[in-house]
Amino acid sequence: MRSDRYVVVALLAVLFGLLVPGTASADRVGGLLVTPGESVDQVPVRLKTDKGCPQGATGYIATMKGHGLDNVVVVPTSDVLLSHTQGFVVPVANTFRDYADDNGTTLQGTYEITLSCIDAFSQQNFGDFTATVDIPSAGHYAAVGAAKGPARNTDPIIPPELGLSTPQNPPPSEQPPAGGQPPQEGQQPQGGLPDAEPADTAAPAADSGIHPFLYLGGGVVVLVVAAVVVAGVRRRASAATESTESETE
Repeated sequence: MRSDRYVVVALLAVLFGLLVPGTASADRVGGLLVTPGESVDQVPVRLKTDKGCPQGATGYIATMKGHGLDNVVVVPTSDVLLSHTQGFVVPVANTFRDYADDNGTTLQGTYEITLSCIDAFSQQNFGDFTATVDIPSAGHYAAVGAAKGPARNTDPIIPPELGLSTPQNPPPSEQPPAGGQPPQEGQQPQGGLPDAEPADTAAPAADSGIHPFLYLGGGVVVLVVAAVVVAGVRRRASAATESTESETE
């Protein structure tokens, strides 16, 4: 009866191992470039593989192992910028100091950073990229050997060939003309819409509010002149009538 229990436990362990596979270590397929190559342990860090992941990998994950850090995940499972044909850049989620604080330890000695090319669903490992980081003094780190990158991050994480805007590759609407000279002031860009109408077409609109007043003033003047003329005629007629009556008497 006891032996049957052992058999059941063994079968369950095997099934659990098959259903929940881990990211077991695989063959090393390349190295990692750590940027900045040497700095304080509170700066953002990038990792760059020296070539693409092996075919079959659909994602990657990165861990850090050393004093106080037992395969701590520093890059969660992702497939952003994953490439099978060339090296790709992966930003570390937090600083080295953050991982030390989260695990209640201080950085000392050497640490191995491993980026594993995996199947994002089954976690099957197709190959590892590795780098070694040394802690020469408290608060500082330095990548070792070929893993030591430039002093600061200078390359964009997203490659320019993806067609996204970067300071070195502005969108077409912001690029200067072929001659290298910026457009002169007042010159309309090609294909653009004018910001304002020409002055000769806008002028009538400005005068349209004056014409009614001119017409009204002219009409008043004509009426006044007509009234004066009529009054003068009436006065003359009245004077002539009075003169005729006086002669008759």
